[in-house]
Amino acid sequence: MQIYLPDLIIIAMATVILIGIALILIYIKNMRARTTRIEQMMGHQATILSKMQAANRARNATDAIAQNAEIIYQDLLQHITPVAKALEAPLRDTTEHELWRTLGGIADEYAKNPYVLEQLRRLIKLDPQVSRGVDSFLTRAEHLLRHLAAADPDGLLAGTFADGLLGQMMTLLSQAKQLAQNN
Repeated sequence: MQIYLPDLIIIAMATVILIGIALILIYIKNMRARTTRIEQMMGHQATILSKMQAANRARNATDAIAQNAEIIYQDLLQHITPVAKALEAPLRDTTEHELWRTLGGIADEYAKNPYVLEQLRRLIKLDPQVSRGVDSFLTRAEHLLRHLAAADPDGLLAGTFADGLLGQMMTLLSQAKQLAQNN
């Protein structure tokens, strides 16, 4: 069997075409893999960017709260002062802001004398100024905690306030208010 030159050329051309098609298929497969890796990297980048934006928004909100802390504290203090005066609770002897000293004084009085809860109940029931002060304080404190929770995705700042002196006072005043409404 003899192979003629034209047959050999046809076989060579067919082989070159098959090798070319195989190379094109390998190239397409590699491009798909690269495209998939690029899509994954872009997805990761988009996730990172959205996390950075959320952190930036939270930081801006926290900064706004910190810048307005004095205004917020004065507002809360304005509403809790009539309650502290009616209870005759002395300020806590610390170098903290007057709000925390006032809340600390009420907490100290309650720690020394649980009868303070009954005194609060009577004051809320009988003294409209104390009642308004308690309502306003609780409303504003709850608003502050909601705002902190919205601003801080981790909830650390809101948790600190809720678990601290502010949260304790909110619990005490809420209990006294509930008792006043029930009796």
